[in-house]
Amino acid sequence: MGVDRLSVTVPSEIGAALRALAEARGTTVSNIVAEAIGHEIRLAALDRALAEADSRFGALAESLIRQAESELTRNAKSAQPGRRRKAA
Repeated sequence: MGVDRLSVTVPSEIGAALRALAEARGTTVSNIVAEAIGHEIRLAALDRALAEADSRFGALAESLIRQAESELTRNAKSAQPGRRRKAA
């Protein structure tokens, strides 16, 4: 796989937080940024696909969206294990 070298400018607080995050994860700033960009690209593709579906089939009823959100929230809460304290 080839690579493309880019230069970005961010506020110093974001740069410091990004370097700390990379160190905490045991990875590089480049890996963190590449993952974030990939995530944004996938979200944009999803937005386009959803817009296309709305165009072809019509928008979903708000009541169905609220019902799905409620079910997702309920399922996510029930699937989360309780927080445990680390053993000292």
